[in-house]
Amino acid sequence: MKIPMGTYLISVTEMFEKLSYYLFTGTLVLYMYEVLHFSVQFSALLYGIIVGSCYFSQIITGYLTDVYLGNRKSVIIGGILMLISQLVFTYDASLYYLTEAVPTHSTLLFSYPELIFIIGAIIFAIGTSFMKIGVTSFIGLFYENKEEHLDSAYTIFYMISNFGPFVAPLILGIVVGIGYPHLYQYGFFIGALTIFVGLIVFLMLKNKYLITESGENVGVTPISKMIVEKTGENIARSRGGNLTKIEKDRIKVIFLILIIFTIFYTGFEQILTSILIITIHYINNTIPFTNITIAPQTFISLNAICVLILSPILLKVMPKFADRNKEPSSISKLGIGTLLITVAYTFLLIPSYLPGKINMVWLVLFHIFLAMAELFIVPIGLSLISKLSPVRYRSLMMGILFTATAIAEVFSGVLASCVPTPGHCTKLFGLIQINSLPSFIWIFIILSGAFGLIWFLSKRKIQNLTHGIE
Repeated sequence: MKIPMGTYLISVTEMFEKLSYYLFTGTLVLYMYEVLHFSVQFSALLYGIIVGSCYFSQIITGYLTDVYLGNRKSVIIGGILMLISQLVFTYDASLYYLTEAVPTHSTLLFSYPELIFIIGAIIFAIGTSFMKIGVTSFIGLFYENKEEHLDSAYTIFYMISNFGPFVAPLILGIVVGIGYPHLYQYGFFIGALTIFVGLIVFLMLKNKYLITESGENVGVTPISKMIVEKTGENIARSRGGNLTKIEKDRIKVIFLILIIFTIFYTGFEQILTSILIITIHYINNTIPFTNITIAPQTFISLNAICVLILSPILLKVMPKFADRNKEPSSISKLGIGTLLITVAYTFLLIPSYLPGKINMVWLVLFHIFLAMAELFIVPIGLSLISKLSPVRYRSLMMGILFTATAIAEVFSGVLASCVPTPGHCTKLFGLIQINSLPSFIWIFIILSGAFGLIWFLSKRKIQNLTHGIE
């Protein structure tokens, strides 16, 4: 299979976007706690709202991309807004001295630094929504009538783009660390530089590589106008409900996939919130036989490292299973991924019952299996949504996907706000007492395990609704 060069350019663009994104979100909870002096629980909750906002707006940006802008303009607009937001955060972090005497609080008091922070968060959310929807739906444009290659294309896209999440926590651990509020401004500034470089690379190479085999530009014309030009179909009228029975069934499957994405991201986003807090308070982060301690942010890179290692393995192994007609269907892969989330959290549950701090080996095992879940869910889910979506709705469906992700982000923040710290109990939804680390971890095991079993029991019915899409 020959991969179009445009796939690599879009993947590299997403890599820079993710690097900038994780340079912000990877330090967001600690920034709110150490600089703005919000409580740990309120910081985790606010994290979910801010990151969720990055995804909620993508149903709107998906529509704008489909009908008015096209993918190229969405990427450029998103990149510019992300650059502006990172510069706003850089300025806000430089005002750390204004908050030194602020006591810990759990509400927005709208001090000057907090107001600047909110403005930056709004710009960041809008910019990220344009950027993510632009690059994610771009991949499908290279594979019209070649849907059998989409799984591999999205896996390559996901592998390359994960260099960003791999590098970002390492930078934060070295440049920012913990307990140095005056250093956050440099982390945000590096985030601004990375998205700037990503924009320059995209602008310089887009006309050379974002083309079809016949030399036509890709991503310039909105998908709705492309359909009008090719078929004469009036998109504005067709959006009113001219869906076939097959299209309606496939959209039902898309919404089921969205539930899996919601469950996955609810567990996955804990890496940047509750798992970070757990790493600080419950994990022994000293390397055996040395006095070297690993910065808590550095552990965030474990997930990306695992994705980078496991992605090429899956790309080589799965075709061999396919040659023997033993490769699991995409629907089965989603179910496997959901159950792997359960396995990952089990590796945190077991040592949480033991006395003393948790050995970091258990945390490594957690990240390995969560990365495996990620590879079975995210690229496969993106590929399936691209295959199942009516062409005229492709970016819009990606926007709906990210809206589901937004719900997961907010729900993730709500759950993360319940993580107990040593000597402090919490309540889930203000009702259920969370008095220990094991009781907190059980939430994710029950959630993913129950839905994973339901998915497998319903697998045949779901597969029938795809009408032959694999």
